[in-house]
Amino acid sequence: MMDQSIISKPTILLYATQHISEDVLKPVLHGIEEEGLPVVIESHSGTHMALADLASRNSALSVGIGVDEQAIVLTYKNIPAHQFIYRLSGYSQYPDSLRTLGVNAARLVKGNPFVSDEQLEVAF
Repeated sequence: MMDQSIISKPTILLYATQHISEDVLKPVLHGIEEEGLPVVIESHSGTHMALADLASRNSALSVGIGVDEQAIVLTYKNIPAHQFIYRLSGYSQYPDSLRTLGVNAARLVKGNPFVSDEQLEVAF
């Protein structure tokens, strides 16, 4: 488990179930890092929606990403737990879309316009 002092630093949190390979997540990390923000990955149990909600509530930046075997989702602390900003199902097939999701997570923090991607499901 992560040291609590690391979690309190301003980072985007990515919570993934234990069966998710870090190799699959590399495009997301690259997208966030391209925008100049740090990200911390932690292993948790739960659905992608529950993980994203928990990550957003624990992040000092209020932005969370949740990943399970079904999908990856980006959310923000101030939206209801059952909603999301972006979701990508079957994500391992779409590394470019994963990178875009990472870029958009960082842009959410920075208040910059999102990058569009036809593979990303937009909630609203």
